[in-house]
Amino acid sequence: MSHRKRRSRRQRAAMLTGAAAVTLIVVGLAVASFPRSGPRAGLGGTQSASDNHPLGSGSASAGASGGSQAPGGRYPSPGASSDPAPGGTTPGGAHPAGTAWQLVPSAGAYLGAYVEPSAYTPAATIAAVQSFQQTVGAPITLVHTYHPWDSPFPNSADRYFVDSGKVLLLTWSGTPDTRKIIAGDYDGEIRARAEAVKRLGHPILMEFRHEMDRPNLQWAVHGPKNFIAAWDHIRAIFSEVGADNVGWVWCPTGWGFRTGRAQAFYPGNSEVDWVCADIYSATTSIPLQVAAEPFLRWAKGTGKPIMIGEFAASGSSSGWPNWLLAAGELASTDKQIRGMAYFDANGTDSQGRSFQYWLGDSGTALRTFGEMLSWPIFHPITSSSR
Repeated sequence: MSHRKRRSRRQRAAMLTGAAAVTLIVVGLAVASFPRSGPRAGLGGTQSASDNHPLGSGSASAGASGGSQAPGGRYPSPGASSDPAPGGTTPGGAHPAGTAWQLVPSAGAYLGAYVEPSAYTPAATIAAVQSFQQTVGAPITLVHTYHPWDSPFPNSADRYFVDSGKVLLLTWSGTPDTRKIIAGDYDGEIRARAEAVKRLGHPILMEFRHEMDRPNLQWAVHGPKNFIAAWDHIRAIFSEVGADNVGWVWCPTGWGFRTGRAQAFYPGNSEVDWVCADIYSATTSIPLQVAAEPFLRWAKGTGKPIMIGEFAASGSSSGWPNWLLAAGELASTDKQIRGMAYFDANGTDSQGRSFQYWLGDSGTALRTFGEMLSWPIFHPITSSSR
């Protein structure tokens, strides 16, 4: 997603202190009619009307296609490897290098959110998460933040969250040209980010260019082959500086698995720690289980822990409570899922279409989310909690 214009009600959120199965044809038609984009002004890209994803700001032309295919053998069925399995260890039982393995629960899953702030500042970001927790009546274990390509990170909000014991899912987005990344044009910026993350002193989860499969981003992504080469280049620089406290999260659109375009962008099991998708239901009559099914089926073959990087449903807020309860059950039925982040925002996408996912529009939905946070499945067991 990309940042959108916020509504005045959303601006008040930071100060808030109280408070089926459907056929694939129906799903495809419903989702295709509602583009979404995620949270982030300046994160780049407009949302194509065929994408199951909320967001998009930027100047990319919707529907642009292009890019070459990834080399054979990199996708779509990664198969077995020596990479960590969902329990945080390799199949042989040894931990991978670095500290990021500590974030992979041996049981249970994180439940958290991106909470849109009243302003895009660290103080407002912290206040929004605090307000959300106060309103739902329970702490979240995972906080999702977004940073444009040219924005330094981690910032003071990111530091606050990890110092407070939260798991940080940090998305490094924007529309950098992958060919320039490969050529080394951004090496200085990448190295600076890697050194800053290393100094953070906590393990984090990080996405590079989420939703890279969207057609309207291909003017900068240049297809699977270049995306994979850029991903590998960034990872190599992080390794060079010793930033081994990063768990690398690969996160295309959920809709991309239904169309078959997302799989080609997979860098391979040796280069990815978590597999992820941003998944939205076009209406509350479409369960998250249905919208997520193509991704979950593909992810099973990787053996990697699964993150649902963004999730929400369009439609009347009266349908949200039951939709949320069913979404939460997904983590119980699919044990490979180790994290879920709700996308808590209202706004307007770059094409002038409104989206409303802010749970503050429904007191019942807020209470439901708080109830979900009490479920045993959302009290994950990690190395630090043993």
